[in-house]
Amino acid sequence: MNPFEQMELKKMSLTKTELEVYNIFTQNVDDILRDNATTLAEKHHISQAAITRFCQKLGYQGFNNFKYDVYKYHKSGGNETDVSSAIDYYTRLIHLIPSAVSPETFDGLAQALIKARHVFIFGIHKSSLPAQLLDFNLRKFGIMSTVVPYGSVDVVTACARREDLAVIFSAVSGAYKESMDTINELPDSRRPASVLITQSDKHPIRNKVDQVIWLPSYRNQGYPQYLESQVVPIIFVDLLTSYISNHMKEENNP
Repeated sequence: MNPFEQMELKKMSLTKTELEVYNIFTQNVDDILRDNATTLAEKHHISQAAITRFCQKLGYQGFNNFKYDVYKYHKSGGNETDVSSAIDYYTRLIHLIPSAVSPETFDGLAQALIKARHVFIFGIHKSSLPAQLLDFNLRKFGIMSTVVPYGSVDVVTACARREDLAVIFSAVSGAYKESMDTINELPDSRRPASVLITQSDKHPIRNKVDQVIWLPSYRNQGYPQYLESQVVPIIFVDLLTSYISNHMKEENNP
């Protein structure tokens, strides 16, 4: 049985606390795949011991073994592994990008990046991948940028100006709520413009930034096949880089 069938099988015998863990696990699959037991417990206000006991009740040694089974199950789309099926779903997501992000949005962000005095880029866990790619590509064009380590918002507050731009890659997590609160407390002359690249229309910091760019994911499209969430943001960065390149060419060849 897959881990979700095992949970359903045990559901009628669960205690009140175990039901809380059950609800967390069934409603937050991305959190299971992304977080360790400590982070998951803190995020959902439950003890780590309760998570461990629940996993053991399902027959696992602990959370890590359970997480591994969840990952295998979702990578297979709930069925036998089908590579062509995964490729098909990735292709569908990629083709949704133009309808999610208009040429005007791409162009506007490209110009903002070019004009910025300095670009501060945020991204943790898997969201660090598109963040690092954007930083690498901007540097190739001579655009000053910095990937801000998680928990180091003082890197921004120490030197930020209104002419700067903060780009936050965050699929669904609210990890940057405190960072954005700190940035927004800066005086107008020192507060950089901000844009959130996300895959959730209910992202916890959507009201703390100047612009939100929403991207498709397997989760918000309801696909049964588990897909890596950062493939689309990485392709988004590649497309954005093309817009930057075109503008740079125009400036160099008026």
